[in-house]
Amino acid sequence: MQQIIIKSYETKRNIIPHILFLAIGLVLFLNPGGIIEFISYIIGGVFLALGISKYIMDTRRQDRTTGDMFYSFVMIALGLIFIFFSSTVEFILRLLIGVWIIINGLNTIIIGISTLKEQNKNIVSLVIGFILIIIGCYTIFVSNLILSALGLVICIYSILEIADYIYAYFVTKK
Repeated sequence: MQQIIIKSYETKRNIIPHILFLAIGLVLFLNPGGIIEFISYIIGGVFLALGISKYIMDTRRQDRTTGDMFYSFVMIALGLIFIFFSSTVEFILRLLIGVWIIINGLNTIIIGISTLKEQNKNIVSLVIGFILIIIGCYTIFVSNLILSALGLVICIYSILEIADYIYAYFVTKK
């Protein structure tokens, strides 16, 4: 068997993506509502542009149907909803995530109850289920919790990567 010997190891590491991630994480952590509004405006603008361009293309065609025009108007309406009701879009997103967590918590509780009869040591599933229900309710009632948590995780990741980059830079330069 042939042995592979590594004579030198050089990586092309770059610190710029980690600094950008840190900036994005800080913005998400400190201003998640603004990010949701910004994303909502972008999505609304895309829907509006697609709807208007589809409407213009459909008016020029000879073989258009009412379904084509309906699709154009739906796209325009969705674009206007995303632009003018961005806070409602944020609430609906928060509601969907919270309900999903609550459903998972209820499912965990049901599984824990059904297996509790067979194994008395399965109380951990019940505790986890109740914690999930509390987290789901908290997600529904506290705005922008998910994006703040995501921003915090991105910040921690970026700081660790920047520290690793600086450590590797100073250790290998000696």
